[in-house]
Amino acid sequence: MVISRERVIPQIDIKIDGERMEQVANFTYLGHWITEDGRSDQEVKRRIGMAKNTFSRMSKLLTNRRISFATRSRLTKCYVWSIFLYACETSTLNASLERNIEALEMWLYRRMARISWKEKKKNKEVLEEIGLKHTELLKTIKTRQLAYYGHIRRHQSLQKSIMEGKINGKRQRGRKRKSWLGNIEETTTRRINECCEVALNREEWRRTIASNLWQETEQR
Repeated sequence: MVISRERVIPQIDIKIDGERMEQVANFTYLGHWITEDGRSDQEVKRRIGMAKNTFSRMSKLLTNRRISFATRSRLTKCYVWSIFLYACETSTLNASLERNIEALEMWLYRRMARISWKEKKKNKEVLEEIGLKHTELLKTIKTRQLAYYGHIRRHQSLQKSIMEGKINGKRQRGRKRKSWLGNIEETTTRRINECCEVALNREEWRRTIASNLWQETEQR
């Protein structure tokens, strides 16, 4: 595989024992979908599909009104959310993916509460009906991203070398692509060089995570 931003992907010519290696456009590594464009879109959408399929297989249990909504919510987080959240801290999120993630959470809630689209209830009304003030799935992902960033920053590792590495040359014209470090800056509302210093102190970084996510919750 060659990871590139170019529309026409360069072809490799690597041979081992005289046999040319096959070049692929994508593959699964440790359960995570890797694509040649370096984006997370396909992996996030794939995980959304897997989560919905799991919910559908367990729908008789998760939509059973004889079981309290709180219990069904805990079961959903255990069996459905866990599938979607696998390796979520490594994904780069943009506005479109964030909308998809929130749509997934509301899709689950509407089916658990047996609220039909024909009732034309807004998301806010659905949340009020099930006793929630706001969605939680996206917040969980951002919390894990910040925790993972702090872990990488405090340890010498290959991940740290890749994260802090620089590529020589000029970037292409046009709008800059959203990066994983850009997600960290956006969530913390701090420049990445400031995050680098704060993350070295575990306790201070934990306070930063808690305060910024609390502010985001209040804004919603």
